[in-house]
Amino acid sequence: MSSGRLTAAILAVLAMVPAPVATATIPPADAAALLNRSDVAGRAPESFRARLRITALHERPDPMDVEVWRSGDAKSLVRFLGPKEKGKYLLRLDGVVWFLAPGARKPVKMSRAHRLRGSASLDDILGTRYGRDYAIEDAAETEEAGEALVVLNLVAKGRHAPYPKVRYYVRRATERPVRVEHLLKSGKTSSVVEFLEWEDGSRPVARRIVVTDRLRPGLRTEVTLLEMEERKIPGGLFDLGDPTERERLEEWP
Repeated sequence: MSSGRLTAAILAVLAMVPAPVATATIPPADAAALLNRSDVAGRAPESFRARLRITALHERPDPMDVEVWRSGDAKSLVRFLGPKEKGKYLLRLDGVVWFLAPGARKPVKMSRAHRLRGSASLDDILGTRYGRDYAIEDAAETEEAGEALVVLNLVAKGRHAPYPKVRYYVRRATERPVRVEHLLKSGKTSSVVEFLEWEDGSRPVARRIVVTDRLRPGLRTEVTLLEMEERKIPGGLFDLGDPTERERLEEWP
């Protein structure tokens, strides 16, 4: 085959391959504003109580219900609601996580990456402040399944951020996240959070998410928001040494 015919044949084959969707870069100020508007944890009420159901989709259906109490960014309490878990809590104070159990002599310090069920970590449950804890490396418009998205590549501002790198996808029409890909320093994806359903209203409150562990294939966990109320939280719930206020919770149905 002559070089001219060979070139024509190559061009014909390339024409059959779908071209990648063109992207357009986003100005830094616009990207930062979009990240803040779509940051679920960043726009949550300052103080609230929520009830969640956590289901490991890869296992026999056995949902675990928990109650979350949060006061500002520094104080969060996870109460386990199962009959066999009565009196057990995870308490996070200024980024340090403690496990509290009835009869234990003292609290047990836990890893921030502790998984409550399946692939869902404490950060997945309580929310990561992407707008506060990450800087934007670059941002671009893209298209996926015929839908306009913005993808923001983020890098941790400090060592206390739960993931070194993040790829954050936001639906342009609603300014709500579609999924978040957590990356290792190497760039390999460690886990993915997909936002599947939302509460009504202007504030981004996810009703249902699915967390997939990419390092352990098949590990998928669904987190469903059952109820949420904005309210003032008693400071005693977060007292590491005095369980009095937490014991009052056990009187709840």
